[in-house]
Amino acid sequence: MNQPLVSVCLPNRNTLPFLPERVDTIFAQTYRNWELILSDNFSDDGAWPFFERIARKDGRVSIEQAPPEGMYANWNNCIRRAHGKYIYIATSDDTMPPDCLEELVTSIEAHPECDLAHCGLRLIDESGRQLENWYLHDIFALSSGQFIKIPHLRMAPFDGLLHLSGGTVYTSITQLLIRRELFDKIGLFETRWGSVGDFNWDMRAGLVANTIHVPDTWGGWRVHKGQATSRVDQHTIEHEGRIQEMIDHAIQATESLIAPATFQRLRSKWSTHSQRLRHFLDVVRERQDSTVLRRLFILRELLRGELAASSHIYARTASRPIWPELVRKWMRQVGVRTALVPL
Repeated sequence: MNQPLVSVCLPNRNTLPFLPERVDTIFAQTYRNWELILSDNFSDDGAWPFFERIARKDGRVSIEQAPPEGMYANWNNCIRRAHGKYIYIATSDDTMPPDCLEELVTSIEAHPECDLAHCGLRLIDESGRQLENWYLHDIFALSSGQFIKIPHLRMAPFDGLLHLSGGTVYTSITQLLIRRELFDKIGLFETRWGSVGDFNWDMRAGLVANTIHVPDTWGGWRVHKGQATSRVDQHTIEHEGRIQEMIDHAIQATESLIAPATFQRLRSKWSTHSQRLRHFLDVVRERQDSTVLRRLFILRELLRGELAASSHIYARTASRPIWPELVRKWMRQVGVRTALVPL
């Protein structure tokens, strides 16, 4: 196989305890045609001398320091310096198995209609002990059903519309190999929404890009108290406000890239319905401890003719996850009959 260049982007700020393992997993890759783009936000824990030693040993390593302007600003710093056909963002506290790049590159090269290759996720704790399997609760897995363990194509805008649930579809950026041209289409990562801002880029990508799922490898995600996302409370009015802002931005940003019929329904109907459904489900969740109050709320919303309540009842009756079923219904409305294609 003609091996295209992969730009492995490693943004960093004060994660020295995890860097040796992170860098070792990159140098251990069976896929060899990569460059390592390092961008350090003036760490004060000894990370920069560590990077200097690495750069002296291998000409594929490029290092640079940049002002600490936030996580996504530093991701963008790396991407702008990248030369590869593909981008892999290797967050500095995480890991990857030796076959990760090889499996992802092989799969996406075989499917030029895809701009993303997606793999599973291995959760580990601060000491490297495995926690749980990502697919037990991930909306990506819920939407995949029987296809989760086999290679399959996910046709746009399916994954993008799944973001209307307000939940992450691609749980970690370490699960994705990204065709460089996709950044030219949809732009870089927005920095305005703090540590949850990749939700916005992921939605833009999912609305526009087909994805190939690669079940034979995984990206690593280390869960520890120092990571940015550990400080996010997902059940607040402020968080819901950020989610809706990111959804609205993603819709507007991709207007020229998606079918007009899809855009019109997405802007005028689906986004509004989704916002109401998220609020409805939040209230149902808050009333889990009281069956009577929960059922009275659902009944009241049904009598009011609230679509969120009828969507909830349909999904419960059919024993199917609510968001994937709703998104498939919407895609059928615009003539897209097949969201997932097994290989």
